[in-house]
Amino acid sequence: MSADGGWTVVATYNSLYEAEMAGGRLDSVAIPHRIDQRGGVGLYGPGHGGRTVRGVALLVPVASIDAAREALDLA
Repeated sequence: MSADGGWTVVATYNSLYEAEMAGGRLDSVAIPHRIDQRGGVGLYGPGHGGRTVRGVALLVPVASIDAAREALDLA
């Protein structure tokens, strides 16, 4: 599943902080990433401190998908 010009969703999380933690793991192994908040989950909104029904997608470049899955233990 591709999104936004060469980026693909590696995982979808229930809250922003979970996606941020996974993004930190990708940072530690030098894999670029982006977080798609799917409609404005804000710092003080329900998605940051708790669950959001829309989900929070973690995207990586298509070429990095396998390495990202391995780094996140999704392989």
